[in-house]
Amino acid sequence: MNFRKSIFKFWSIAAAVGVAAACTNVDAEDIDLVKLGALEKEFIVEADANSFDIDIYTNGAYHIERINESDWLSLACGETTDGKATITAECEFNEDFKRKAGIVLCSDVDSRRDTLYIKQKALIDARIAFANSSIIVPGAGGENKSVIETNVPFSDITVETEYSDPENTDWIQEIEIVDAESEERELVITLDANPAEEVPRSAAVSLSFTDGWDETVSVEFNLLQRTAKETLGRNITFEEFRQNYALNKKIEDYVIIEGIVVSNPDNRNAGENTQLTTSTIDYTVSERTLYLESKDGRYGISILTNEVEDNIFDQYDHVQLLIQGATGNLVENPDRYELEGVTKSMVISRTAGSASDVPVKEKHMNELTDDDIYTYVTLKEVEFPVRKGSITPVNEGYAIGTNAHRISKYPLLVRDINGDAMYMMTNTNCAYRSDGTRLPYGSGDISGVIVHERFSRFEWRNGADPAEMTDDPTLGYIGRYQIRHQNKEDIWGKMQNSVEDSFSALLTEYRYWNPDTENEVQKPTYGTNGWLTHTYQEKYSGSASKEYLQATYKQHMVGGGTYEYLGPVGNSANNLFGANYGNKNGIGIVIDPSKESWNPKMDAFISRNPDGTIEWCGPYASDQYAASGSGGWPGNDAIPTSSQQINYNGSTSMRGKANVSGNCYTAFSNHYWWDDDTGRFYAWLINFSTEGISTSHISMQISVMNTQQTFYSPRYWCAEWALTDSQAPEDDSQWNLIGEYTVPDVSVWSNTLYSSIVAYKYIDFELPQEILGHPDVYIRLRPTSDLCSDGSDYANARLNGSAAGAALASQHASSLEYFAIRYNK
Repeated sequence: MNFRKSIFKFWSIAAAVGVAAACTNVDAEDIDLVKLGALEKEFIVEADANSFDIDIYTNGAYHIERINESDWLSLACGETTDGKATITAECEFNEDFKRKAGIVLCSDVDSRRDTLYIKQKALIDARIAFANSSIIVPGAGGENKSVIETNVPFSDITVETEYSDPENTDWIQEIEIVDAESEERELVITLDANPAEEVPRSAAVSLSFTDGWDETVSVEFNLLQRTAKETLGRNITFEEFRQNYALNKKIEDYVIIEGIVVSNPDNRNAGENTQLTTSTIDYTVSERTLYLESKDGRYGISILTNEVEDNIFDQYDHVQLLIQGATGNLVENPDRYELEGVTKSMVISRTAGSASDVPVKEKHMNELTDDDIYTYVTLKEVEFPVRKGSITPVNEGYAIGTNAHRISKYPLLVRDINGDAMYMMTNTNCAYRSDGTRLPYGSGDISGVIVHERFSRFEWRNGADPAEMTDDPTLGYIGRYQIRHQNKEDIWGKMQNSVEDSFSALLTEYRYWNPDTENEVQKPTYGTNGWLTHTYQEKYSGSASKEYLQATYKQHMVGGGTYEYLGPVGNSANNLFGANYGNKNGIGIVIDPSKESWNPKMDAFISRNPDGTIEWCGPYASDQYAASGSGGWPGNDAIPTSSQQINYNGSTSMRGKANVSGNCYTAFSNHYWWDDDTGRFYAWLINFSTEGISTSHISMQISVMNTQQTFYSPRYWCAEWALTDSQAPEDDSQWNLIGEYTVPDVSVWSNTLYSSIVAYKYIDFELPQEILGHPDVYIRLRPTSDLCSDGSDYANARLNGSAAGAALASQHASSLEYFAIRYNK
């Protein structure tokens, strides 16, 4: 069956849109099933004059209709043979912007239609650029001229105006760009005079152009008109804002504040996202927050914009804000100053800056003051002492990576050369927070904005309500100051990678299991100094019936699950971090064979990587719970659904959640903590020597969590030291208090509390100088009582109130993920 060739051209708008051009069949036959359609629906061609073929299927007469004006495109219908035809398209040279022609193949036999598009590239790209984010014009009105750069005719530009006061509009008479041969053109704005003597007025103006590919270029600026007295507002200092305008009410005066933006909105780690309920979070807080620092670096203000679209600022911008109508707040204990209700219409000026514009503030932790809050500070001579995991070592099944919203941030422990410690805060929606990068384990400097925040998942009170945090500064208190990094460079830029390149030296450390099966204790993973065990054993309990011994490695404990996987995390392409499951990057435990060791019986957990490094549970570990063996990470789609490995754990429902199974032995766990017969505790017991050590600071770091998902694990604990390992009551006087602490409960999906968590809690303790110079020192970590949670409150039950009705039952799991003793070199 052949069709007669027909040639036609889309001329101009005179040939109106929708007018048909026919490709007829002179030998038309009856057709039972009409076929008509193009093999491809979109064609992209170069700007040069060119031609190409469009292959179609057709078995009957059809015509072509165009959707839009496209006189630059000619089409020729070729002959049809065996239900196939070719349309030859010819495009003229495009010396303008990107353009697109839409055409429709329309059957003359039935209602069948098929739409396709031809997109031609451009010789030039459309451009609109304006150096100013704000234009200030006289109150007298009239014509005002500015320089704008564009190559788009003004007739093609869309102008949109949004007045800040809906009761005072239409005072802008005309906005026009004067076309010229040069791209540097005049922007002319004609306004009415402002009759108000005290009140300036403003409007947001947008100039945009959308090309034929529906790609838009635009600029937006704030137009501010002075008052009839030609005033705009009075400039105030940060100090005056603090004294006169942070009064927890709207600001009525027309005052202007000027500073440097030190936050980075793109990375979403400015501002504390609000946990609205136990399962919902307002993530817009981190998108609406900016930290503004005075130009001398002395003071800072946290600013919360009304909408995400109002946060138009980039890091290091120099800005002036007319803050009338915003609300200035003083938040006490510690004093910090905030401004909320800011809109883009308040911007008087915004010019780009650089990091060098921010005053250099380098401090040790003990030098921080309340004035540093919301300013950018470099903390000197610090280290991340817990050497495993990412900056947010959380169960991603409860976080945004899997579209769950039960934890909004994580505080990571940081300590410095003076023995002080604080937490580094990271939002769970921070752009780079679990991207597979290992933490630096040496010392150096980190930078960020100093804040004061609370964290209910580390510290809480029985009977407390989150609403009480506003009035009770002790609720959720984790220290007077924290730091919020704003860029990845803030963390990794000035830190050493190796623990050997730190101001502190490790006396002993436990990062994973290193069982001594003969002596039934754990040996250190770093060095050979001492051992670790649990006191629920006959040696300390005095009873053979009060002992637990794990069969495989002869230990008085079991392996505990953790969330140390470095990432990337996530279980769906539609979620924030995408779909990432399986052990691609390990858990951050790179081993130095000259300093660190493992039991050869656990060699299957060792990953010998292609780059020559050795790590515990890396991607090349052969154990089924760790990774994929000699082949390394096989890629998401190649991981079998039965795989037990890290970040997968044996079920498609577990993929991408950063889970590290207890079978990977990266934590030490026990169920036996309180003896109802004696009214006494059981404990973690650690031995080490301090003989020959002289130092200005010696410290201990632990990582802990109650891992019993049916609750009923001890809440209140203490750390003590002695020169004996005796657990007898008569020897309690020999044990010296190091400090008291609380251990949080793991969150449960069916019963997530504001005080429960899906991460371990890192804690730092400064140790007394009296601990030095002894061949055997002992530390015990023990509950101070049998108080616990039954899942309805923080500490409202007793251990023996669990289902088994006994404190000594396998229902009270608590885990120690990390233990180390450090001293300054």
